Amino acid sequence: MATKRGNGTFKIRDGKVYAHGTVNGKFYRKSIGKDATPAVKAWLKRQDPLKILAEILGVTQNTTKTSLKDVGYEALEIQASAKKITESHKRDKLSVFENKILPYFENIPLEDISVKNVVDWINMLKEKYSYTHVKFIKNLFKSIFEYAQNDLRLVSHNPFNSMTVKSIDLSWEAVTEVYTTEEVAALLKGSTGWFRVFLDMILKCAFRPSEIMVLKWSDIDLDNGALQLQRSINVDKVIVEYKSDKGNKNHFRTIQLFDSTLRLLRFYYEVRPHKEWLFVNKDGKPFIQSQSINDYHLKPLLKELGIKYKTLYAARRSFASIMTFSGEDEEKIQETMGHRKGSDVTKKHYVSDKVLTANNRKNQAKNQEDLFNALIQSE
Repeated sequence: MATKRGNGTFKIRDGKVYAHGTVNGKFYRKSIGKDATPAVKAWLKRQDPLKILAEILGVTQNTTKTSLKDVGYEALEIQASAKKITESHKRDKLSVFENKILPYFENIPLEDISVKNVVDWINMLKEKYSYTHVKFIKNLFKSIFEYAQNDLRLVSHNPFNSMTVKSIDLSWEAVTEVYTTEEVAALLKGSTGWFRVFLDMILKCAFRPSEIMVLKWSDIDLDNGALQLQRSINVDKVIVEYKSDKGNKNHFRTIQLFDSTLRLLRFYYEVRPHKEWLFVNKDGKPFIQSQSINDYHLKPLLKELGIKYKTLYAARRSFASIMTFSGEDEEKIQETMGHRKGSDVTKKHYVSDKVLTANNRKNQAKNQEDLFNALIQSE
């Protein structure tokens, strides 16, 4: 039997009653000196465990509630120091804490945040952000609670450990944005310079932005058209080299370039801006984040062409969709994209019929009609 109130708890062990709780920032377990008789159990329901603890200890209980803001900043600082994360990753975590967690919970003391508060908050996040981002935000807040509970002993419960919170389904049908076949053609025709090469490769080779930004000339066999992909940028904005194709996100794979891409690369090689990297920023260094490419190159081009803005990642989804509706084998598509063979991720989150224009659909129907009539006429 346990009787709870706020951060305090009465527990019975071997017929004796004990008070558990945090008094003035320190956690205590103390016997209250009473046996667990029916009369005492009834009395316990009317008592505050923390007040009883304070009386046993002979101190005055500080009733000030715990500030999430103070504990959160302290937890993130400790995490950054212990895990030795980069400054960039630390800033990302701080940004999430300040913009996605504090605005919702700042006025609720840490010990008063309930399971329902957390469930409502997560469901709100799901309406605005992707699965991976919601998971990142959720895990960050959970780690703050773990620090408050396990290291500081400020709270006796962690709502993220409840079955209700654990059972929340973070996945949903993604709205797959793609560039249509007409938009792909317009992008390839309307782009110039290094960005023309960049778009050609991301549209025809399905690179992740984190992969294409750190391609080297040594990765490409300009004679035979084979490209050995072997690095990417991780969440800490660090360039990582790979030596195997293990994992669901394969960053180590060989891609056979289209002839049109190979011709473009051979021409680009003659005027290459850097001897090592294919694409470099104004400082002559490889891009380590795609935002500047989006803001200063992609968005202006889309505006000029009258195309609605979609991310660089939409180009990767366009590749998957175009190749699927062209009849390419799914495993071949997954091999090029670096997806695990047999994974349902490709179809579920990458392939969209929105890539097809009205003319594409008419041509599909005409091809189907020809197949139908050919069979009918042969009988």
